[in-house]
Amino acid sequence: MIRLLDLNEVSYLHSQTIYHAVAYCTTPASPGTIIILRPREPYGCVGYHQWLEKVIDVDYCHQKGVPIIRREVGGGAVYLDSDQLFFQCIFPVNKAPRRVDSLYKLFLKPAVNTYRRLGIDAYYRPVNDIQVNEKKICGTGAGRIEDASVVVGNLLFDFNYGEMARILRVSSEKFRDKIHDSMQLYLTTLRRELGYVPDQERTKDILIKEFEQLLGCSLYSDDLTSEEQQTLASMDKKFTDPVWLYEKGGKKTNWIKISADVNIVESTHNSPGGPIWIILRLKGDTIDDIVISGDFTIQPNNALANLGDRLRGQPHEADPLLKMIESFYKDQGIESPGITPEDILKAIMTEKY
Repeated sequence: MIRLLDLNEVSYLHSQTIYHAVAYCTTPASPGTIIILRPREPYGCVGYHQWLEKVIDVDYCHQKGVPIIRREVGGGAVYLDSDQLFFQCIFPVNKAPRRVDSLYKLFLKPAVNTYRRLGIDAYYRPVNDIQVNEKKICGTGAGRIEDASVVVGNLLFDFNYGEMARILRVSSEKFRDKIHDSMQLYLTTLRRELGYVPDQERTKDILIKEFEQLLGCSLYSDDLTSEEQQTLASMDKKFTDPVWLYEKGGKKTNWIKISADVNIVESTHNSPGGPIWIILRLKGDTIDDIVISGDFTIQPNNALANLGDRLRGQPHEADPLLKMIESFYKDQGIESPGITPEDILKAIMTEKY
């Protein structure tokens, strides 16, 4: 038997700490647990390995009263609110796939099928995306907490693209605008796909039935045990402790992940002729969009815009890009004192995510 914690709306804090508490109380003999809930309040959430002050605009969040939480599973910074229905799967490690990719493939299936039953042609995109027409339509995370394997995700009824872009700490407002535009292109919702927001209770019922179909049994409704309640209290205390929240994570990346294969970055290369600024969006290993600017002289005046047009759709590979830029310089008669094709290449070939 697998238990179900159908918690409806909970505080932003409990939307993260409850599944952690269940995971910490899980033993090899525990049943699996499916939790379904929505947060009452919007909040920002950063991954376990992230450095909060490097990825979130903390001052803005404080001014707007948007709380921030650090979770114990990986992934990037996200904006979460009541327009998202969370599903959280906690199973003993001996009752779940060992590999993280296999965990995702298994436990994202009910969400995929729920979208399909609502009339959306969704599909699983390895390693951890659900997509429709190459657009992401689910946020996910996975990891191991003590003796539990954990997979978390959400169904997106609607999404506040502007607030998601605003809570991020970015190098420029121009880059923030490009992040916002990229999410509009590559992140979708039930509202955008259907033209309306389906009933959340009906959607939840479909999701529960899909989990029962996946697991081959009925889910029995349950409440937190006394042990889980005690652990929840300690999780609440930990997750609101500034020492935990501001703990410095691992290596910081400047790349912002939009979906499984879409990433965006802003980079600078200081050349003898002046700084070169690049906003680069990759789809897989292909340049999907690029904006080149800088504090330097280049003639003719439309050279950078034309070069950007030439680079879109090209592989993000140094040798062929350099040949293309050199050819562009020659064909267009480019003059850029102190700026060479190699300098532009260095700005484009920023360290990958």
